[in-house]
Amino acid sequence: MCGIAGIIGDFAEEQVASALGRMLGAQIHRGPDDEGMEVLRAGASVVGLGNRRLAVVDTSPLGHQPMANPDTGDVLVYNGELYNAPELRESLKKSGYGFRGQCDTEVLLRAYEHWGIQCLSLLKGMFAFGLWDARGRRLLLARDHLGIKPLYYAGVLGTGLLFASEVRALLASGFFSAEIDKRALASYLAYGAAQEPLSIIQDIFTVPPGSLLTLNSSGQIIARETYWEIPSPELDGRQSASRGLVDEGRALLESSVRRHLLSDVPLGVFLSSGLDSTAVLGMARKVASERIQAFTVSFPDNPDYSEGALAREAARRLDVAHHDCLVDSGTTLKWVEDGLARMDQPALDGLNTYMVSRAVREQGIVVALSGQGGDELFGGYRSFRGVPQWHSHMGWLRSFPPSLRAGLIQLATTGRSSAFREKAQDVARAGPDLLSLYFHFRRVLSDGDMTRLGVIPSNLELSPSFHYQSGDDGRYLIFGDPISTVRRLETVFYLRNTLLRDGDVFGMANSLEIRVPLLDRDLVEWAFRVPSALFLPQGAPGKHLLREMCAEFYDAKQTKQPKRGFMLPLQTWLIGPLRELMEDCLVEVKRSGMVEPAGVDHVRAVFLREPQSTVWSRVWVLVTLGFWLANGKWQIAGSMEQGAWSREQGAARGGWRRGAKR
Repeated sequence: MCGIAGIIGDFAEEQVASALGRMLGAQIHRGPDDEGMEVLRAGASVVGLGNRRLAVVDTSPLGHQPMANPDTGDVLVYNGELYNAPELRESLKKSGYGFRGQCDTEVLLRAYEHWGIQCLSLLKGMFAFGLWDARGRRLLLARDHLGIKPLYYAGVLGTGLLFASEVRALLASGFFSAEIDKRALASYLAYGAAQEPLSIIQDIFTVPPGSLLTLNSSGQIIARETYWEIPSPELDGRQSASRGLVDEGRALLESSVRRHLLSDVPLGVFLSSGLDSTAVLGMARKVASERIQAFTVSFPDNPDYSEGALAREAARRLDVAHHDCLVDSGTTLKWVEDGLARMDQPALDGLNTYMVSRAVREQGIVVALSGQGGDELFGGYRSFRGVPQWHSHMGWLRSFPPSLRAGLIQLATTGRSSAFREKAQDVARAGPDLLSLYFHFRRVLSDGDMTRLGVIPSNLELSPSFHYQSGDDGRYLIFGDPISTVRRLETVFYLRNTLLRDGDVFGMANSLEIRVPLLDRDLVEWAFRVPSALFLPQGAPGKHLLREMCAEFYDAKQTKQPKRGFMLPLQTWLIGPLRELMEDCLVEVKRSGMVEPAGVDHVRAVFLREPQSTVWSRVWVLVTLGFWLANGKWQIAGSMEQGAWSREQGAARGGWRRGAKR
């Protein structure tokens, strides 16, 4: 696992070397074990590639990057893990290729030499890479099938292009000044994360998952290709094959977990009380040659938010070594600020990932397997039932005039919080299509909140639901059936833009590699071909198919307990020990000039008036934005002469101050 960076175009070699040094320095947390850089001349252009390495497989110097192919001159910087690297290596050996070590970086270099860009269809893992094709004088940027690993790029007008694993690294280059992207800001306020391909910084974009960008030596993008897409459900031939389907899924999960256990450094498994992490742990226990270690984070001062007792039962039942990492209130609250300070972009979610990653890393673990992806693949969210139900009800409700419709909604939500009632009215006004309803289901701030903040979608070329309009939108409107459509939406929007991004940022903030066996390419392709009638039958509990696949790992108590996520007690903390932090951050948002201060005051007032019935995320989305702004993260870039940004410079510009005047 690594942090990568690169520059290509009409630059001076000294400029490139200096900028790469700053870009790698901004990502040292991603790779504390090694650093490498190479600057090449390509005619009139310069190519610079850099890497910060977290050594996981073949920890010897043979895994040093950038790595060059001695036969072709190709040079690679790569972040991720290829879980089928052993099979690819054996295949390439049979074709006459030699290898110096056991690192998957070398396998990728040889795979490109042998198969060209077609090698992408063979890769099973999580990855993002930049590869300089010496003979073709072109740079290739590619990202894994679901976007588990990030890859950002930005053009420098008339000069070239930069890429990196994190936004902060691009800003640290010093090649351009940064401005907030107003469309991304709007999507962040609506959903808690800037929606790809946008980033929170204007003109910094993501390489789309399952895609390849080809650049010429001047840094111009000359081709964009999609090498992988989510498959469509197969509606025939499987309706009566449920038993065989369970066996297929179990075999694919077993194969995935076996591959994900490949590591030359200490490895553990995140364990909550849920079905997903238990499935991963149970399968790891079944296939591993060594004793598996499971890790749970518990909050002894907040027992309602702790899953330690149920996790211990699961670990005992599966006969694995279990570590319950106890984090008291004092430590937790300190880690909140530490975690917020590690954000690459503003993030509503992710602090829970930061805390469990930090606790596990402090136990000496370098690689952790997670159950992420189970909710999306197997129907664990309320949206799988709720959004299709809303869709069917909306046809009836829209037969009434708007005024009567609003009255019916008001009557039906009597006694609920004002935030809930406002969101219900938004849903009633939503478009008739499933896509619009889904986006309202995932919304953090309501239409009323956004209007009071001065954020109007039509002014920002956004959809009425504050979603970035891309050429992909139409593909999600009709996708087999409503439940299958929701599964695709949860995967493409929520999983990609929030969970996977947060998992990478907050895991790597602790130099911890988080692996996601449930998102293995083979397993994902299989799962998406299963129609909803089989993976989530009418009347069946959530994750029906996963329950059948992994029944041997569960007991009756676990399967009957209600779904619960790994949550922090932010609802309580924001009116208690985090109150000062909340107030200071809201001041920062108001003085930023990006939104209307009255809108911020309204969200704050509603939360303080109804703290137990107003969802904490509505105010927290502004708190995390304020913290990020106050730390000066978006103002890092300056001219080349200014050099690298420092926290002292950020403070001098009015950066983070506790106890700001309100």
